[in-house]
Amino acid sequence: MRREKPSLLQRALNVAWYATVGMKRSFSAARRSRLTQGWSTRTSAGDANQVIYRDHETLRQRSREQSINSPYIKRYHRLLKQNVIGPKGIQLQSKAELDDGKSDRRARHIIEHGWKRWGRKGTCDVTGRYSWVTFLQLWLETLARDGEVMVRLVRNFPNRYGFAVQILECDRLDLNYNDLLPNGHRVRMGVELDDWERPLAYYLLRDHPGDVQQRQPARGRHERIPASELLHTFEPWRPHQSRGFTWAHAAMLELYHLDEYRKAEMLAAEHGAKLTGFFEQDAEWLEPPDEDEQDAEIEEEIEAGTAKILPYGVKFTPYKSDHPSSNFGPFLKQGLRGTAAGLGPSYNRLAHDLEGVSFSSLRSGELDERDYYKCLQQFVISELLEFVFEAWLEMAMLTGAVSLSFSRIEQYQSVHWQPRGWDWVDPAKDSKAASESIKNRTKTRSYYIRQAGDDPEEVFEELAREEEELREKGLLPPVGEGSTDNPTDPDDDEDETRDAA
Repeated sequence: MRREKPSLLQRALNVAWYATVGMKRSFSAARRSRLTQGWSTRTSAGDANQVIYRDHETLRQRSREQSINSPYIKRYHRLLKQNVIGPKGIQLQSKAELDDGKSDRRARHIIEHGWKRWGRKGTCDVTGRYSWVTFLQLWLETLARDGEVMVRLVRNFPNRYGFAVQILECDRLDLNYNDLLPNGHRVRMGVELDDWERPLAYYLLRDHPGDVQQRQPARGRHERIPASELLHTFEPWRPHQSRGFTWAHAAMLELYHLDEYRKAEMLAAEHGAKLTGFFEQDAEWLEPPDEDEQDAEIEEEIEAGTAKILPYGVKFTPYKSDHPSSNFGPFLKQGLRGTAAGLGPSYNRLAHDLEGVSFSSLRSGELDERDYYKCLQQFVISELLEFVFEAWLEMAMLTGAVSLSFSRIEQYQSVHWQPRGWDWVDPAKDSKAASESIKNRTKTRSYYIRQAGDDPEEVFEELAREEEELREKGLLPPVGEGSTDNPTDPDDDEDETRDAA
């Protein structure tokens, strides 16, 4: 059956109907009216690189200023270093295995011992100023403050391992170098990209642009560093992105106004506390003094329990200050909540404010914040540690600092990175829940040991040594004489309770 074409009138009605439905179902956030005239849409016009290039330098300099002068940004950076890196850093646990699948204890010990020795101060860093833990903390703070950071992998460095790292600020990555090379590659803000937008090289300025002692360029203004020798790290925001920007970008403006308001309130309160009042002169009571006379002096020294008599024609008007105002605390707290939302940590941690916090809300916020730090820990592992370790292992084996067979380097590259853990929020309840999970075989002891930031193998070896020492000293009976073969079994307490009953 042939279908008839709609008439011109019917088509016009259809268009009108679709237009009406579209108006009803359009995105309210995209509507333009007098209420949304101030909502800027200029960032949507260009790609990510254009948006970043326009404000990159201003954002970076303002972020650095706040990292110096804002106590809350200082606190934010300290929280990152404490919770993501921790006091011991993100530790290496080798998972090298033999051909039969069993643990290669000798290789594991050599790799872990060599990595720890390389991480000492004076060895891992080209300047000799940092230990590996300090280097990681500086790397993370620089990344959060500037939005990007570079690490150069220096092979054949004159140390025992033939390898070291160098941290570089991204000021040296020329922001204004944008070009289309003869081979078709593009240079975006100092980063050379191929057709797939994979970084191939980085064009670094030979000196930091803020250094007052600039060296004369010997072979051009830039130094081209292959991507295999340089790790350029930033947090992805949009596809096609070549550079990063500060992590505090969404909180800096509000925090700046909060800091200015807080300073103004403190100055007004200080001024009100120091100024007690005014002396006012009445012209009807005052007569011009003679040439040999002087105006009556008003004593302003005040002691407890004293009263003063003012000269004729002078009256005292007290000065009453209403600073800090009653809204100062709530306003500052509300502003810091928005700041904390833009930064990541909870408001209570960022502001050091636990007033009115219940245990349940504190526990919920603590677990959510820990997930935030865990995500950053994995970011550090994937963006830095894996690349540095593979380069270190290769050079350490070539130089003989790690005496292992080069033919099995792939097995030796199998490692586990153990970030720091945290203490239990509720030790009694959480410990009981862990015991139940182990008893029901839904979780393992190794899982909970790793959650605490420790190596299960080291913990088990330490337990075995402790048991052996206690038996040698006669504090525990020998195995088989009334002792249990598994002193850490969670079922022991229940068995003892049943025996006593």
